[in-house]
Amino acid sequence: MSDDPIGRLTLEPLSPSAWRLCDSSAAASDAAHLLAYVEAADDGGYDVTWVYCARGTAWYPTVDELLRGALRHLAAAAPRRGKPKPIAHRPPLAAL
Repeated sequence: MSDDPIGRLTLEPLSPSAWRLCDSSAAASDAAHLLAYVEAADDGGYDVTWVYCARGTAWYPTVDELLRGALRHLAAAAPRRGKPKPIAHRPPLAAL
C-alpha cells in the first residue's frame, strides 16, 4: 500500500463535468466514504460541495489543489483525542 495520502482519494464520474470525491480507505457503506460533490466551474476550476462533516463549499483551480484541499478537510474533521479540559465547579450553596 502506498504512503501517499492523496492516493486514497478517488474521483468517481457522475457525468462529463461532475464527480463524487471519495475516500477509498473507508468502506463504501460508511458515511466517511463520500467526501464531496465536484463540478467543473464555468469559468475554469472546480466547485466543491463538501458532504462529509458539512463544511460548505469551496473552489479550486486544479485537481491537485482540490485533492490537497480534501486532505486538509479530512484533517480538520478528524476527531480530537486527548484529555478534556476540566469544568470549573462552584461550591454548593449549602457550603456558603
